Amino acid sequence: MSPSTSPRFFTEREVARHRSRDSCWVLLGSRVYDVTGFLRMHPGGEALIRGRAGRDVARDMEGPPHRHSPNARRWMEQYYIGELDRDEQETDK
Repeated sequence: MSPSTSPRFFTEREVARHRSRDSCWVLLGSRVYDVTGFLRMHPGGEALIRGRAGRDVARDMEGPPHRHSPNARRWMEQYYIGELDRDEQETDK
């Protein structure tokens, strides 16, 4: 996503629907990432990401078993697709 482009917003429900090999999204805090294209490249294996698909991976990025490097975090930015819609989340409850 270009810095000049306004971010798209997604609900938690929308993110949670993307839990397959063909469409795998994760949250990192309030940021939404489509990591489908990264699954096969993940050093820890595809299953680690797919097991967390549709959810917030912030705790997993911090460890244990290991903390992801600043480089891994920069690498992840290429998969950024938008933001979590906090307002929509509150109205769903």
